[in-house]
Amino acid sequence: MLLTKSFGQILPVALLTLLYCCTNSAADRPAWNDSRLQGTPEPPLPLTVQRVHPNLVLRSPITAMDLPGTNRRLVLLQNGQVHTFENRDDVESMDLALDINKANQTHTDEQFAAARDLTLHPDFKTNGYLYVVWSIRPHDVEGGTRVSRFEMSLPTANEFDADSPNSVPSIDPESRLDLLSYPSGDHIGASLNFGPDGLLYITTGDGSLPFPPDVNKAAQDISDLRGSVLRIDVDQTSELADGATLPYRIPDDNPFVDVEGARGEIFAFGLRNGFRAAFDPATDDLWVADVGWERCEMVHRIVPGGNHGWSLYEGPHPVDLEQAPGPGKVILPEVVFPRSESQSITGGVFVPADALCAADDVSLAGEYLCGCFMNGNVWSIDTQSKATTGKPPVPRKIASTGLKIIDFFVSQNDSSSEILLVDHSGGLYRLSSNESVDDYEAFPKRLSETGLFSDTKNLIPNPGVVAYRPASTMFRDGIRTVRFVGIPGQDPINPMRKRYVPGTVFANTLIRDILDASGDSKEIRLETQVLSYDGLNWNPTTFAWNEDQTDATLVPAMGATQTFRVDDPIWGQRDWEHRFYPRAVCVTCHNVANPGAASLVPENLRDESGPGSWSELAQAGFLVQAKVKAGHEMVNAYHTDEPLEQRARSYLHSNCAHCHRPAGGATSKMDLRHIRPLDQTALLGVPAAQGDFGLGANTKVIEPGHPERSALIYRVATGGPGKMPRVGCSAVDLAGAKMLWDWVESMPVDSDQTEASAEESNETLQTMLLWRELVQASPEQSKTIVSEMLIEESVSQSPVVLGLMQPWIDPGQRKLLVGDTPDVDALLALEGNAQRGLQWFYESAASQCRQCHRIGGLGKDVGPSLAGIGKRRTRLEVLRGIVEPSEKIEPEWRSHTILTVDGELIVGRILREDGEAVVVQHADGIKTTLHSEDIELKKPNEQSQMPAGLLSAMTPQEVADLLEFLMQTNEAGELPASN
Repeated sequence: MLLTKSFGQILPVALLTLLYCCTNSAADRPAWNDSRLQGTPEPPLPLTVQRVHPNLVLRSPITAMDLPGTNRRLVLLQNGQVHTFENRDDVESMDLALDINKANQTHTDEQFAAARDLTLHPDFKTNGYLYVVWSIRPHDVEGGTRVSRFEMSLPTANEFDADSPNSVPSIDPESRLDLLSYPSGDHIGASLNFGPDGLLYITTGDGSLPFPPDVNKAAQDISDLRGSVLRIDVDQTSELADGATLPYRIPDDNPFVDVEGARGEIFAFGLRNGFRAAFDPATDDLWVADVGWERCEMVHRIVPGGNHGWSLYEGPHPVDLEQAPGPGKVILPEVVFPRSESQSITGGVFVPADALCAADDVSLAGEYLCGCFMNGNVWSIDTQSKATTGKPPVPRKIASTGLKIIDFFVSQNDSSSEILLVDHSGGLYRLSSNESVDDYEAFPKRLSETGLFSDTKNLIPNPGVVAYRPASTMFRDGIRTVRFVGIPGQDPINPMRKRYVPGTVFANTLIRDILDASGDSKEIRLETQVLSYDGLNWNPTTFAWNEDQTDATLVPAMGATQTFRVDDPIWGQRDWEHRFYPRAVCVTCHNVANPGAASLVPENLRDESGPGSWSELAQAGFLVQAKVKAGHEMVNAYHTDEPLEQRARSYLHSNCAHCHRPAGGATSKMDLRHIRPLDQTALLGVPAAQGDFGLGANTKVIEPGHPERSALIYRVATGGPGKMPRVGCSAVDLAGAKMLWDWVESMPVDSDQTEASAEESNETLQTMLLWRELVQASPEQSKTIVSEMLIEESVSQSPVVLGLMQPWIDPGQRKLLVGDTPDVDALLALEGNAQRGLQWFYESAASQCRQCHRIGGLGKDVGPSLAGIGKRRTRLEVLRGIVEPSEKIEPEWRSHTILTVDGELIVGRILREDGEAVVVQHADGIKTTLHSEDIELKKPNEQSQMPAGLLSAMTPQEVADLLEFLMQTNEAGELPASN
């Protein structure tokens, strides 16, 4: 492949790599010091985060803090281990001070669940007391959540000596004193704070699973400790009526000490899951972040004796007004976040005046910071603004971290303070001023300014930037690619473990042959796609090459298009539109499930020695060493001398696996990564979840031995409804689709499989068989066959049929389709026919609606019923719901990603949830039941199970007809008699 021109010669990338690697080794590989790809072209948020203690391995940390009077920090892990370590950035190991789980097992057979928070006594330097809240399984065990006191050893005359070899702290497990307890559960709150009054404040959750909400009605019951803020004096004990000693005292001024039947420990109530609290040093008010249910996340200013609403209300939204309320008027939260902004709130700290995180244009002193566990955003709240404006404070988003924020803490030294974030994924981060705030306008506007190439015209890389050539890549309408990776410093990257050096940049240049004004063929670079890693997120940008091919210019965030003259292998000279994709589209592939360059995996580079092999690049210091299992090597899918199954699996990995993998964003259960055994891909014999396209009621993703009845083959072969992949190409990859057909045809037929002879007259099946004949014939023969069929009107005008025949239909005669970017206003302006829309919905093989939605007894209940939707929504709302299905998702239809304790990821809609089990419905309608105790994490998905792009292969008139049908149908799924 001719890729790079230099000194009048044309050098292949493999030769560039060979020349580079033969003269360098891991020990002397030059660092890439020329990068100017910092930040993004858009104005960034004022703050960012920096990893501290980067060599420290933290597994699911819950909270962390400085140990007073020492040079050490303490961290509590979810598994109940308390560790300490030296407070220096290069620290690599920790010292175990306590293992609550192990210590508990020596006395009981209880099943440890999790540790939730830890705090130090105000006089910790004197008494060594620390307090931990932790729980056991299963749910609703009386006393299953405990607040316990432990004592840490204080060497060297009751003070830590940073220089003493005996100064490693330890905690005696036998010092455990259980102060109080309440039932274990899903929401146990569990935040511990000592107030300015020296008393211990404890937040408790309602103990309930998400559904039904507050099943025990505990949050409004002041005889129950759950759903409350508790306040106790841990420095004193008290005698109970039965003569027993309570290991704490209930303060006399607690609001409910004299209320009959109430628990005197309660300071305020009506919380769902108070998670992290902080005292405002200016007012001594307690602020609690409260994890919401379906509508919002909340931040409360706690009022003594106050009823903060749950589960009568979720913020301002009614939930269960039929239950008996607790005493007092409901107090609304000070701040309410809609679920579109935050999905799991984590409170917070107040910023000291001397904190180092202040940005030049953002004053944070005295403000309250909180974050989101799900999306990693951080907000600041001016808690004093209400006094001057009379309005609730408005949160400002100040950072987007990408972290699983589970706690904040303030670290103070003699001269300043800093705010640190605890990332549940494993790490501590410093919140600091984003130095690129004033530099975003300096972000490179041209490829030559990025520092990737010493000679942009000839694509010669700078030292520290190297070319690589994967065996298998995406189909891109005849486009070829040349790929580089630039790595700052001399440390290698480890793509297998998703470990990249901050500042790593991947650059992918797209090349295609076009025709010039004289009709002569020439090779040009279309664009260079750049993916830069800032230490947390992957930031995509695109540069479009100029006509002279000397440089490339930054493409706007919303993307662009450009038309070229090309020599089409079927239709000869024609215009072809190239799309420069928006940056938001790039992120759909390069996300948390698939970071970096999707093609750079060991199995996709030759493992034997040689230019461009993984071993070569590892020896040169760019990659870590890795071995590939025999049989897992990826190959060029178009090389017919390679094994057919390897070609097929390589093709599916390169074109589909960026979405079809765990947490990749696809709505099906398929996992198409090349390393996944075929019987674990959810391909073989699995019902097609997104429509049968007329292939038959029992259509499978792959029906071994029968490609004509396999939905996967249809979707790769068609240019019409259901075309895959959706991004990266506009034409049908005939060679790739034919190869997949041959692969499925070569599979042994299941002995239990019943022949579908009755369906052989099915229109789609017949067209699939015709497609196989057309793809084997010469282009001229196929065009003639299709043209005659269209002239004789012997072929249906169904979009499914025409989509399969599209490659051999003159581009100028193809039916005008809505495409990837529907014009909503134009579609609304068209007059539709409800009867034609009804016929399309019920009879068209292109209709995917009935695969998930029910009308008049037909369809499935994966999504909401569409019957009578015109009574509930406007025409615009219905159309926008189809065009942008993720823009607004009703709570009961939102899907969740669930992580089990065994590490399995499950995506689907939660049908039922109680104390014992969670029932999940997948996009294909299949249901899975999970035991509640086996669930590690539940995350609501921002992406609808309904895929975008469903209108792309419909004509505008078909869309107008469908819309008219949906607007007029009644609750029974019928049209008015006049229709």
